[in-house]
Amino acid sequence: MTKLTVLLDIDNTILATDSLRKHIESRLEANYGAKALEHFYKIQEQELTKRGFYDWKQIAMKFAKSQGSSDYATVLAVFLEAPFNDYWRPGAKDLIEFLKISSYLVIFSDGDEVFQKTKAEKLGLFEASGEVIISKSKVGLLAGIRDKSSGTVVIIDDKPGVILKAKEVIPDGITIWVKYGRYAKEEKSLGASLETENLLEVKDYIQKLQ
Repeated sequence: MTKLTVLLDIDNTILATDSLRKHIESRLEANYGAKALEHFYKIQEQELTKRGFYDWKQIAMKFAKSQGSSDYATVLAVFLEAPFNDYWRPGAKDLIEFLKISSYLVIFSDGDEVFQKTKAEKLGLFEASGEVIISKSKVGLLAGIRDKSSGTVVIIDDKPGVILKAKEVIPDGITIWVKYGRYAKEEKSLGASLETENLLEVKDYIQKLQ
């Protein structure tokens, strides 16, 4: 029997990224002060608007400059040396252990390549998966992944845009919307195969597919 191909997102799917971000912000405030943190928020939003994702090197460089410093490496270290393993979502490790054995697991993430690779490495996701894909915009990769996959494709993500695009380009796929983080507050339902906040429920659902 052909294994499922499972595309598993990182941020606010298996990792409580909003909580991780609060940790990073608290470190910046402790190092540079509350007023400096206001500059950080402004720079962060400018970069998101400009690029569609957070380019942490650019943010670190601009933030350091706003503080009258050229030492952006110290700022960047706050992001790259964060305690990622403290921010697993409940059930995430169990889900990954199950998928590692029962499926062809693909870690499927978008955002800053260096930051996302650092997360994946420190969380042990390179070892747990068959492949790690990091893209500036992963929705454009869905059709290609469908074409090269021999079995059913399962997409597990918190972003409505990814789930809706997956339903469009992989109509015979399984979509699992993890209703966690800011997107869960913006949408009630996406018509996904499964919609839940509970990762152990995700595990049970996939187990029944096999």
